[in-house]
Amino acid sequence: MYQPTSDQLRISDEPVRQLNVDTCVHAIGASAGVTSIPFAILVNRSAGSFRFFGLARLKAAMRRAGLGQEVPLVLCTGSELHDRALELVHRGVQTLGVLGGDGSARTVALALRGLDVPILPLPGGTLNRLCHRVHGHANLGRTLRGLSQAQPIWLSGGLANEHVFLVASGFGPWMAFHTMRETIRRHGFWAGLGALKTLRHDLFAGKLRLSANSQACDIVIAAPDRVDEAFGLGAKEIDFPETRLETGQARLSGLGKLLWLAMAVLFRRWRKLSFTETQISERMSVSCGGDEIIGLVDGEKLQFGDHLVLRALPRAALVLSTKRS
Repeated sequence: MYQPTSDQLRISDEPVRQLNVDTCVHAIGASAGVTSIPFAILVNRSAGSFRFFGLARLKAAMRRAGLGQEVPLVLCTGSELHDRALELVHRGVQTLGVLGGDGSARTVALALRGLDVPILPLPGGTLNRLCHRVHGHANLGRTLRGLSQAQPIWLSGGLANEHVFLVASGFGPWMAFHTMRETIRRHGFWAGLGALKTLRHDLFAGKLRLSANSQACDIVIAAPDRVDEAFGLGAKEIDFPETRLETGQARLSGLGKLLWLAMAVLFRRWRKLSFTETQISERMSVSCGGDEIIGLVDGEKLQFGDHLVLRALPRAALVLSTKRS
């Protein structure tokens, strides 16, 4: 069982109090005779997994992993994640699980940054790319079963202007497809088709340019690890410098090439395409011909003005990894 030292984790002087759940915080491995580790799981009620399964899937996985009823499940909305995470740590929780998507885990990790409290990302979103990066997979049961061998690690990240990302940031007019996807999720398929009308006429205008090569492109994706991780498909186990970002870019001439790129990503062949390019650097700039740059930061849609700077960020988040070395 993972057993943090006082140097690794912040230990509150305030005693553990009731958390408006069925049970108080208990050690996840008390039956094994190890030192008590206050532990709780934050559940984002707006995440995809919760909407489909509620708590049934999580509770079943916890039972199979031998966690039982002693670990409290704290439900909240996405907008409450930051404050609830700080509240739980203030009450003595020293390891915090987060069931949600990449954005949920990122929000909690950044809320606890500087407190030396690790988060345990649990797959509850659509792609669960952060779980792939931290654990090597996105299987809820396997993650909970591996908790006894979990180790705290510092995860490198990146900055898109002032916004931290732990998995990837993507940019370009193609972000209009994200609007369509979110509309489908919230309002149904037909409403999503209606959102197609919002696609900009310059979807394939090639307005994005990187300072590294100044070539026109339609898609830019930056990741603190290999860009393959940004697609949630994993990557080969290779050493990657913490002070660098990998950036992938593509110039698309129409919807056909976009679909071709999507298929190549699925079969891990996108690097061989003639209209894609990658580069590794500590810092680079992105411009959009004076237009507003639209992007996703770990799945969250943001606007960046007409100029964007991408930088590597070592030691961006403290996470609990079940990946075997």
